[in-house]
Amino acid sequence: MRFRAHLIGASALLLLAIWLSSGTMAPYASTWAFPIVSKPCGYLYNLDHPQHLAVFQMLDGQPREVWQGSFVLRRLLFPAIAYPAMKALGYEVGGFVVSLLAHVGALLAVALFVRKRYGDGAAIAASWMLATYPGITYWAALPYANAAIVPASCALFILLTLLDERARLRSVAWIAGAMGVLFTAYDLLPFFGVAAVIVLARRRRWRALPVAALAMAVAPMLSWLVVTRVFHVPWSNRNTELYGIVARAYLAPPGLGVWLRSIADFPVVLALNYLFSNMLFLPALFVIHVTIARLRLTLVEGAVAVAVALVFLFNNLAPPYSDPYQMRGDYVPRLYQPVFIVFIVYVARVMGGLAALERAKAAIAATVFALAMLGNLTITFGPIARVPWAGNIYQRFYFHAFLESMDTNLARYGRRPLGFCDRK
Repeated sequence: MRFRAHLIGASALLLLAIWLSSGTMAPYASTWAFPIVSKPCGYLYNLDHPQHLAVFQMLDGQPREVWQGSFVLRRLLFPAIAYPAMKALGYEVGGFVVSLLAHVGALLAVALFVRKRYGDGAAIAASWMLATYPGITYWAALPYANAAIVPASCALFILLTLLDERARLRSVAWIAGAMGVLFTAYDLLPFFGVAAVIVLARRRRWRALPVAALAMAVAPMLSWLVVTRVFHVPWSNRNTELYGIVARAYLAPPGLGVWLRSIADFPVVLALNYLFSNMLFLPALFVIHVTIARLRLTLVEGAVAVAVALVFLFNNLAPPYSDPYQMRGDYVPRLYQPVFIVFIVYVARVMGGLAALERAKAAIAATVFALAMLGNLTITFGPIARVPWAGNIYQRFYFHAFLESMDTNLARYGRRPLGFCDRK
């Protein structure tokens, strides 16, 4: 009964947080210096709104000229699932409703997953961490593929655990196939696909490796066929080409001195990306709990963390290259957001095992947990509550405008969630 009450409360808080981060207050839109203003209600959209709308237009059978130039057409899963709701309720409202359901579903799934393995206390802690997590409210209110990042990452972590636990090749194929489907939602394969290889290799399950690799490739290959053969859209675009540019930089490096000077700021970049990839408070909580509890990461937690670290190192240790769009630096910590699920599950394990810690350590762990949840609440409810640092932290998650952009836009366009239409 206690667990159910917490689950209901956390779910209600999450729904409220997402709704109060919609309309003019959607962080992904309001942190952009010059957001698109919708008609007739005056809600705010991100600069890339037409790119994401194009996926719906493609699925809807609208003329090619209105959607063919989009660079996110390959991110099909969320638009495909949301399409019936978008068709019935409109693109924005339909996508918002499906996003709400997906995020509450993710909270319930993680809570039940953690409860089964680590008990009620851990599951309750995981529920409240997700309910207050600003990595959800940054994306969730806009009908873009980005809304799938958190639910898909949660599902992939659970599937990765099942992959670790179930040895039969048939089970491996089904689990890896399900992971492949989720890879069509967003660019999560480098994180969870690599983590799957690490898990199977660490367990020395060599026969399962090719089975998992092939199964994970099925859905992305089908997606490729749909986009390139059915809709006749090139698979490669400006987004995907960036990784090729980085890879080619490694193949033709400059002199060692030039290379070393280009990465001289690596320690600072590492710290900033770590802290702001998940909005400051959750990463700080994780470090403190690791220090206090000294629990070892599980194999799955460690594999995901290593995979995220490898992507970060690939991007930020690359030799210098001349492209104006750089994958290095501290302006895109959001790329490494999927590590959040490691933080949440690990901290939940600590909170579920407080009784096993020394009294002083348990008190510190519980106090820091409560403070981190309060800190996250100041961000998730920052737009409506006028918290002065909320926009700053959201901006550092994805530095694509100015630190004051959210406050400037909300002062100009007002603080109105979906349902409060300004028809001026």
